[in-house]
Amino acid sequence: MGTSRSSFNPLTPGISALRGYRRGWLRGDMVAGITVAAYLIPQVMAYAEVAGLAPVTGLWAIMASLLVYTVFGTSRQLSVGPESSTALMTAVAIAPLAAGDPGRYAVLATALALLVGTLCVLGWLGRLGFLADLLSRPVLVGYMAGIAVLMIVGQLGKLGRVSVSGESILAQLWSFADQLDRIHPPTLLLAAGVLVFLLVVGRTLPRLPVPLIGVLLATAVTAVFSLRDRGVKVIGEVPAGFPTPGFPTCPGPT
Repeated sequence: MGTSRSSFNPLTPGISALRGYRRGWLRGDMVAGITVAAYLIPQVMAYAEVAGLAPVTGLWAIMASLLVYTVFGTSRQLSVGPESSTALMTAVAIAPLAAGDPGRYAVLATALALLVGTLCVLGWLGRLGFLADLLSRPVLVGYMAGIAVLMIVGQLGKLGRVSVSGESILAQLWSFADQLDRIHPPTLLLAAGVLVFLLVVGRTLPRLPVPLIGVLLATAVTAVFSLRDRGVKVIGEVPAGFPTPGFPTCPGPT
C-alpha cells in the first residue's frame, strides 16, 4: 500500500495508509466512491425505516461511521454500510420499549447503538473475533435466510400501501391477504416493475450495477409520471443540516 513500516500506526491504520497514498489510485477511488455513494444514500434511508427511525437518521449515521472507518479501518477495499439484520433486530428490540413515542424510540435506538459499539470495542481489545468461527455454516445460512424472509414479509405493506399487522410471519401474511382489495394499484405496479427489472436484468447482465440502476429508474419514473400525485408515497423533503451530537438522556415514563 506504499506505507513504510516506520510510519504505520496500529491505532490509526487508515491515516497511515493515506500518508502513503499514490496518485495512480485517485481515479479508481473516485469512481468507486461515487458508485458507493449513489447506492448507499437510498440504502441507508431504507434501512433506517426498517429500524423504525426517520429516513434522514440513516444519512446522519452513515456519515459518522464512514469518517470513523477512514481513521481506524484496516482495509482499502471494504465497503462500509448498513446491514439488514441489524436494522431489523433494532426495531424488534426497541419498539416494545418505545411505546409508540418517536422521541423515546430515537433515544433508545441511540443508546442501543452506543452499547453495541462499546461491546464491539471491548471484544476487539480482548481479541474475541475467533468466536465468530465457532458458528457453523448451516447456522449462518439459516440465520440469513430467516432474516430475508422477515425482511420480505415486513415490506409487504409498503408494496401495496396497506397497513400490515401481526406478531408472527403467518399473522402478517394473513393480514396482508385480508386486505388485497385495498391495495393501491400504482404503488403495486411500481414495486412489481422494479422487482421484475432486478430479477431479469440482474440475471442477463450480472456485471451491471443493477440495484443502482433500478433505484435511479424508479426515481425517474416517479418524477416523470408524477406518481406522488397519484398516491405513491415518497420520502419527501429531507431535513437539512446535522443534529447536535450528544449522549442520549434517559426518557421519562410514558
